[in-house]
Amino acid sequence: MDIKSIAHLGRFREITTILVRYGFQDIVERLEIPGARYLKKVRPRHEDLHTWERVRKILEELGPTFIKCGQILSQRADLVPRGLMDELSKLQDDVPAENFDQIQKVLEEGFQVPLDQVFSEIESTPLAAASLAQVHRARLRDSGREVALKIQRPGIAETIKNDMDILEKIAVQLDGRMEYFKVYNLPELVKRLRKLILSELNFTYEMRNMQVAASQLSEEDRIRIPEAFPDFCSKKVLAMELCRGTKMKHLDLSRLEDPQDLARRGLNFTLRQVLEQGFFHADPHPGNILIDDDQNLVIMDWGMVGRLTPKMRFELIDLIAAVVDNDVDEVTEILLAFTSGKENVNRDALQNDVLEVISHFTRMPLKDINLGQLLLELTPSLRAHGRVLTTDLSIMIKSLITAEQTAKMLHPELDVVSEAEPILRRIGRERFRPENLLKGLYKNFRYLLRFQNELPRQVMAIISKLDQGQLAIRFQHENLEGMQATLEKVVNRLVTGIITAALFLGSSLIFVADTGPMLWGHPLLGTAGYIVALVLCLHLIASMFRARRHWA
Repeated sequence: MDIKSIAHLGRFREITTILVRYGFQDIVERLEIPGARYLKKVRPRHEDLHTWERVRKILEELGPTFIKCGQILSQRADLVPRGLMDELSKLQDDVPAENFDQIQKVLEEGFQVPLDQVFSEIESTPLAAASLAQVHRARLRDSGREVALKIQRPGIAETIKNDMDILEKIAVQLDGRMEYFKVYNLPELVKRLRKLILSELNFTYEMRNMQVAASQLSEEDRIRIPEAFPDFCSKKVLAMELCRGTKMKHLDLSRLEDPQDLARRGLNFTLRQVLEQGFFHADPHPGNILIDDDQNLVIMDWGMVGRLTPKMRFELIDLIAAVVDNDVDEVTEILLAFTSGKENVNRDALQNDVLEVISHFTRMPLKDINLGQLLLELTPSLRAHGRVLTTDLSIMIKSLITAEQTAKMLHPELDVVSEAEPILRRIGRERFRPENLLKGLYKNFRYLLRFQNELPRQVMAIISKLDQGQLAIRFQHENLEGMQATLEKVVNRLVTGIITAALFLGSSLIFVADTGPMLWGHPLLGTAGYIVALVLCLHLIASMFRARRHWA
């Protein structure tokens, strides 16, 4: 690894030390870092922990960046095994609060004016503190409204960028050296994680998400999204309505007036968002939902959302219908359309895996079928065949599972399929309305006209290149970095061997000639040549032995 390109060697050493401490020496060895001998002195902490528990412990010890990566990966059912996904869902980023003097500097930087001109009061003790931000109660001076200020921790963006730089370099190394990780395309995965985490650090995105979600509600829903105050928001500060209530995870269910109605409203909200609107909360778990005094559901934390195009939503509905009809061919085709990755998939083998999953669900009563769980059960088959879902589809599966679990916590007998049926029927009618069909035909006609206009020009360009002998076929070689590195090592060893042999031979000739200058009765140049040759020979043998251990 090119250690010089890593800005913070101390942080890199901390990461590798914690990996070794929890029993992942094999990964650290593949990184081939210099000075790794000290890692042998690290005392293990993993004797009684399962592998997935050790992964969670590592992420918790490494701090905010890694906790956020774990929380995002807990939503990637297509990439992460079920056991690890469940373990990552336990990640907590509750941390001690930042000193208010530091938080105040972030506020002043965002508003560019003295804070007492904007707020009549700000509580220095936070309502909540997490790894990326903390929330303080405040009151607007102009309107007197009580607000919750979500304020980014100072320096957290720089910390995350540095950690992600290190992760990107580790991902490149592991992707090229460990066959197990190739299916995950680690470099690309880390890039997506960087993009998601940095977007979550921009609170203007969260403000817009809240506004979009609120615009899709009606009074009958009895669901509230905290109102955002755009004039008091920035990338590092989010000012929103202070909603009071009890978090669902702390709720005493026996005191609820109608838990069944609450469960239906919450589940319908998520189903409508996913299937009808294509814009949905990424993680509607009990910690993100408040129940206010009027029994309204208040949905919090809109930092991460998912989006589905109309085409994806219609295909998702077709997929659910195909599962209900036990149409394995249709299910397989839609799943392949949903995914990317390996092109030459054995469709017969994939169909057999899909049949095994959906046959289990078709034997169940409809009221016992969970849509999210059904989709989740299909993802290991896809992963086994080298196919992965898009990020938004993966988030959608986790969102459905979480919403269903949250709803069933309130009402265990809730029939998820029956709740989804009216939405599916409504979307089906909307999809096949004459005006929508005509709109689709018109769009296809416009594409055809565009293609018709472009085709003659493209054909003439090809013919012109053929005529001038300029048409060439380009081959693109991929993943040859490993081979290049291996060839360089082979050549270096060969050259070292030739030089060593030459030194031994030359030194021997000097000894036979017995020419001066002399050292202790022996030719000085011959002695020096033997010593250098011996050192090179030992170095060559040691490097060959290390390589043999590395690939064993």
